[in-house]
Amino acid sequence: MASALLTQATFLICLVLFARLFTYRRGAARFRRGVSCLAMLVMGSAGAAVIYILIGKLLIPPPAWPLVLLLAVFAWAVWQSGGNLAGAFRPAGWDGVERRQHERRDALGQARRR
Repeated sequence: MASALLTQATFLICLVLFARLFTYRRGAARFRRGVSCLAMLVMGSAGAAVIYILIGKLLIPPPAWPLVLLLAVFAWAVWQSGGNLAGAFRPAGWDGVERRQHERRDALGQARRR
């Protein structure tokens, strides 16, 4: 019973994850080959999990519930970032302006000390 429920949850989570990454539109976002390859790897893994569940070769055992929860959190982060895998790892609302201002202040402070 628990195994079937976890398997169904994994199926839906992987399906949503695959669909969101597949429908991502880059727009004005910067192209990064490494992130693009990582997104393709995640899509391939999620798609393979969906196929294996459909043909009955993947059943999630009850002790694997933490992995299903981790997968759900990851899928939620990708969904919140609009399908941008790099954005899923970036803090919400961060655009780099604060970091650049901080770096500028540090550089000015070091120049004054000299």
